[in-house]
Amino acid sequence: MNRQTKGSIEAEVGNAVVKFQREQQGRGPAQVEVHLHRDLLLVRCSGVFTATETRLASTPEGKKLIRSARHELRVISRAEIEAEIAGIVGCPVLRSYGEIDTDVAELIEVYVLDEDVEKRLA
Repeated sequence: MNRQTKGSIEAEVGNAVVKFQREQQGRGPAQVEVHLHRDLLLVRCSGVFTATETRLASTPEGKKLIRSARHELRVISRAEIEAEIAGIVGCPVLRSYGEIDTDVAELIEVYVLDEDVEKRLA
């Protein structure tokens, strides 16, 4: 059995997020950073807009539409991505939060885990 490390968890979560976004949006983010800190998992995705969203983001109404659509999609798919994350980190996800910045096409998600994963790995 391979022992998990903080880096391997972060890499696996990053790959899962890219795959999930490709399935949901039709394309993945240009860049993903994942940071595990105790019982928190922070995921920062840059370059997340589809071609249509890039055009929409040029107007205030378009930005509002992107935020609304992305929020609804997250509500619909929240359980699925939380289950995927839980399987990778080896403990339940208690809750998660997400926000998109339509000015820079960046998405931030925070997952609150059921245990201090860093402590378990030490």
